[in-house]
Amino acid sequence: MIQTYCSACVQLLRQLQAVPSPELALRLYLQCAEAANGCDIEHVAYEFFTQAFVLYEEEIADSKAQVTAIHLIIGTLQRMNVFGVENRDTLTHKATGYSARLLKKADQCRAVYACSHLFWVDDQDGIKDGERVLLCLKRALRIANAAQQMANVARGSGGPVSLFVEILNKYIYFFEKGNKQITSSAIQGLIEFINTEMQSDSTNPDSVADAFLASTLRYIQFQKQKGGVVGEKFESIKL
Repeated sequence: MIQTYCSACVQLLRQLQAVPSPELALRLYLQCAEAANGCDIEHVAYEFFTQAFVLYEEEIADSKAQVTAIHLIIGTLQRMNVFGVENRDTLTHKATGYSARLLKKADQCRAVYACSHLFWVDDQDGIKDGERVLLCLKRALRIANAAQQMANVARGSGGPVSLFVEILNKYIYFFEKGNKQITSSAIQGLIEFINTEMQSDSTNPDSVADAFLASTLRYIQFQKQKGGVVGEKFESIKL
């Protein structure tokens, strides 16, 4: 049965290589990888992912298409549970690497922090690598800071802080999930940094970022007021 399935997969790979639209072919590769995941056939799933990465690198040149493709890859990889440590590490390394090489800094930032979910998957035992989650978030912060500096040079004022608020929400997410590498002091520091950035760029207010931050802070306040374990967890964060 498995031999027949693998033979069919080889034929399917050849057919996919002839698909004229690389974006469509990539989606099909990823769907096939998920099908192999469901059948618990690791080497077939890995081959489909390998071909998806080759296609991404060699055929998808449009910057917007690259953004869509890398998020599809990240999302699919997050749902995979068939891979052993070595194969998963190889694929996650490729995903984070391509994320950091997207054309626009904002796209880089969002793809890199999306990669943090590859290292902390709730429904899979053993995939809770808090340190690598933190590394992704710190890398996203560095990219957001670079984007801010580029905007400062171009406009003579600070760039939008919405990226930092997005990253703050990721910090809060993993903090709630119990990632011990994400501390309340780190969240506190990020909140203070965002407030400082907003105050220093008061001549160019960003209403979207303001509303997003206000909503995030209300959520933290709500968690603080819950009491019990949850309230205690958020208690040290000063708003």
